Amino acid sequence: MTKPQAGQLKASPRYILLGLLLAAAAALLLVSPPPGVPPLALKGGAAVLVAIGLWATAVLAEYLTAILFFCLTLVLGIAPPQVVFAGFHSTAVWLVFGGMVIGLAVKKSGLADRAVRLCLLLFGASYPRLVVAIATGGLLLAFVMPSSMGRVLLMMPIVLTLADNLGLGRQSKGRAGLVLAAAMGTMLPSYAVLPANVPNMVMVGAAESIYGLGFLYADYLLLNFPVLGVVTAFVVPLLILWILPDQAGDVAALPKPTPWSGGELKLLAVMGVTVTLWAMDFWHGVSPAWVALGAAVLLLLPRGGVIPASAIAEINFAPWIFVAGVIGLGAVASHTGAADLAGGWLLARLHLAELAAWQQYAGMLAVGMLVALMTGLPAAPAIMTPLAAELSRQTGWPLESVLMVQVPTWIAFAFAYQAPPIIVALSLGQIRLGRVGLLMLAYFAVGVVITLPLHYLWGRFLGVFP
Repeated sequence: MTKPQAGQLKASPRYILLGLLLAAAAALLLVSPPPGVPPLALKGGAAVLVAIGLWATAVLAEYLTAILFFCLTLVLGIAPPQVVFAGFHSTAVWLVFGGMVIGLAVKKSGLADRAVRLCLLLFGASYPRLVVAIATGGLLLAFVMPSSMGRVLLMMPIVLTLADNLGLGRQSKGRAGLVLAAAMGTMLPSYAVLPANVPNMVMVGAAESIYGLGFLYADYLLLNFPVLGVVTAFVVPLLILWILPDQAGDVAALPKPTPWSGGELKLLAVMGVTVTLWAMDFWHGVSPAWVALGAAVLLLLPRGGVIPASAIAEINFAPWIFVAGVIGLGAVASHTGAADLAGGWLLARLHLAELAAWQQYAGMLAVGMLVALMTGLPAAPAIMTPLAAELSRQTGWPLESVLMVQVPTWIAFAFAYQAPPIIVALSLGQIRLGRVGLLMLAYFAVGVVITLPLHYLWGRFLGVFP
């Protein structure tokens, strides 16, 4: 058997999965909607399945799948342009843009080299120690910076420069490991910290507007952090070191320390103000995205900036398009009723009232995971929070307890495309989604088998879950 044939056989499972999803999408486009189903729900579901299939199997470049999704939904009249391109109106996309400019300035100013030198001084050229240190540092940042996307964009220039200096090239497992340590390490455990991620705040805002319910920081932290936060913080580095083992090569010689340049000092000042404003958004109310955009403007100013305006041509905008596509997918799924249809279909078949309490917990998790699969994590709480009243009625659980069952569904997910901070990190590191598929599936399996049952038991111990 020739090597190309072996490669084709090895890749066949993903093409089988893609073929099944495309066949399901075609069926949804061809059948007539049954009574009571919105006319566009099936078409919306078809478009979502096509995008999910291509992202999950990594057959096409991620940004190209996003563009294909835009084209498909517009040509078929599935959703109007303002819905399809909702991602470009989202603060997340502009936070990514501002973060990319900041990252470019960190790299070109020499500040990244200084940070790498400090990392090597503290932790040495040890791949395992650096994975643990990066993941731990990302988690600690979650307590002072409210946006996981902002944290990822702040860390990525340093992590990529570190990988380069350790001889971890673009195709190495170690480079992917360091990138995922930064992205997963700062995002996943922080779902247990109330203001540290977008879904947390979407759920809190929706619960307040729909039900008049509020959540205290300490209560939320006590229920979620001891299990969801701590266990995930341990699991992520261990899985990375197991599935993506590597060792650092010969450390590239860094330039000898030089006096701080004016550009570096300006960048430090801008970053200091930016991080402070991010951390104080509860006080001033300005979105982290607009803070990042303001920082980008300051860094690109013709006089007084840190990098020339022409340097924007060096930015890779593929992650930007990708994030817009993921958010647009959620908007289309919500607008057409496809996400409500999927969640309602599963909810009608679970018969939650007839189940034991732990089975009801598992059933609600299944509904939340299905919605998150179709919409991505940022959009999932906007759909699940209105469903909470019906879930509470069927299960007999208090409404507040049902709302809290959403949190583990954001932590236990199987595909990187569901989490914009992870896909942005992978795109900036030029790492294909397919290369981290096994790690994501292993992480999901650990979550289902260990993390989620422990969370239920902890919630019962606290009296939050029946």
